[in-house]
Amino acid sequence: MTTSKNTPFFVDNEIIILTRNGIWLADGCEITHEPTRRLFAKSLKRDAQGYTLHIGRETKRIQVEDTAYFVHRVDGTPKEGCSIWINDERQESLDPSSLKYVPGRLTCQIRRNGMIEEARFLHSAYFDLLKETQEDGRCYYLEFCNQRVVLAFKESK
Repeated sequence: MTTSKNTPFFVDNEIIILTRNGIWLADGCEITHEPTRRLFAKSLKRDAQGYTLHIGRETKRIQVEDTAYFVHRVDGTPKEGCSIWINDERQESLDPSSLKYVPGRLTCQIRRNGMIEEARFLHSAYFDLLKETQEDGRCYYLEFCNQRVVLAFKESK
């Protein structure tokens, strides 16, 4: 992306990728400018073909490797309730029933632009929440306000 007088515009052949780890790339180079990353996260729109960035009158189709949204911070605890901070600078209450876990990947559902989207927990938020994991003889779970949310079942021996 090139900028002119605070107005971003896109180079026609530039390939923008949002990696599965929440890293923005432009033509294979990481975008390290934090205001640009925040602007991109806030400017995402989804359609039938995937995701685009909408900034002013400019629109650019991008590639998303996994999810377009990422949880980068968790406030609170499962016992008292959790708020999550998303990469588009929005905060919302975590819906525990929407948690999905596979080893190394934790997601939840969020609502953006009238649609349900999946948000992936980045490493620090992933570990902050999962440090509260409990287990019994059959599963690993988190307890939210006396409600058990099963993350994974133990394998039978």
